Amino acid sequence: MNVILLIALALLFARLFGYLFDQIKQPAVIGEIIGGILLGGIGVWIFTGQTIQLFSYPVVLPNLDFSSEVFTIFAELGILFMLFISGLQTSLSKLKKMGRTSTLSAVGGVITPLLFGIGVGLVFDFSYQESLVIGMILVATSVGVTVRTLLDMHELDTDVGVTILGGAVIDDVLGILLLAFFLGFDSPIVIGIKIIIFFLIFLYIGLRIIDKVLQLGERIHLPKALLSITLAIFLFYTYFADQFGIAGIIGAFVAGLIIGNTTRFRRIIDDVQTIGYSFFIPLFFVWIGASVWAFAPEGIVDFSSIGFLVIAIIIVAIIGKVLGCGIGARLAGLSSRESLFIGVGMIPRMELALIIATTAIANGMFASPVHEYQILICTVLLAIVTTLLTPLLMKVVHGKKLVLK
Repeated sequence: MNVILLIALALLFARLFGYLFDQIKQPAVIGEIIGGILLGGIGVWIFTGQTIQLFSYPVVLPNLDFSSEVFTIFAELGILFMLFISGLQTSLSKLKKMGRTSTLSAVGGVITPLLFGIGVGLVFDFSYQESLVIGMILVATSVGVTVRTLLDMHELDTDVGVTILGGAVIDDVLGILLLAFFLGFDSPIVIGIKIIIFFLIFLYIGLRIIDKVLQLGERIHLPKALLSITLAIFLFYTYFADQFGIAGIIGAFVAGLIIGNTTRFRRIIDDVQTIGYSFFIPLFFVWIGASVWAFAPEGIVDFSSIGFLVIAIIIVAIIGKVLGCGIGARLAGLSSRESLFIGVGMIPRMELALIIATTAIANGMFASPVHEYQILICTVLLAIVTTLLTPLLMKVVHGKKLVLK
């Protein structure tokens, strides 16, 4: 029964702090993470499973262990739902039509932060494998806050706005593929072959038969039968990707990509988002926040141990995107100011960065618990700082009479 209390408190804190941050025009997920940090702290400080006397009656305080196996499973389902929904919202036809500018910007925005992240890791005495994880954390862009800022500026439909959106989609896909590649336990060649085979088989088969399978769901006259079939496909793909040794989140993304391009996509997207965003995804972000305490040595959060490291990671995360995306946009023919605006718009890190960090930790890619703790804290702070900083930087650059075509 303890896990029921954990879930109830997690959902309550997620929605309360998410709402508070939304009211100050900041992403709700930051509030959910901070809610998790506070809730995890309360669990460490107060609710420890000990017995106290209340009016002469013994009362056993619950043990709020957010690192428990059951709660972790719920949180990991939140990761899978995020990748599934991301796939649902990614159009295959639009991916094929992504312009040269978006592609060059995305590739530059992947290579430069990846190399910078590896360099930072090596400078701070992380192993080469651990440094690769740091580089991957810096790759993916969280475009949600950028979209909101572009809408406020009435620039979403401009060439620069479309380039940012296209580049964010492409570098997310590249980031997911990199994660699959580096999480493999075989040689790089074998892993590459597995990824290719998985995509060829499951993408090809899926595009040919998934629509027919979903049609079966329509013929079953039971409440939400189509949704049940959809979720079953999503979980099957997750399972088989894991069995291929290329990470379950890849399967979740591919399942979303396929189903999102079927004729029945619009009949299930709202229900999937309702399940994901109302239950599983908030639990993931609260779990991230609470994990700050779970991974802390002896339950003591010591920010001084990551001071210079987190500063270095945030600096190279910003410079890497501005430089990499900016150079790519410049090579595609955009002006210096337009290229700068694109680079700034690609700075935010959030969901995928946290997914990469937690997945790498879960797969034992770090040599010690101290390194796991340091990278988790750095990733959380990176997400918060870049998400808060990007709108301000975009407005500063935009105020320089930027010419957007």
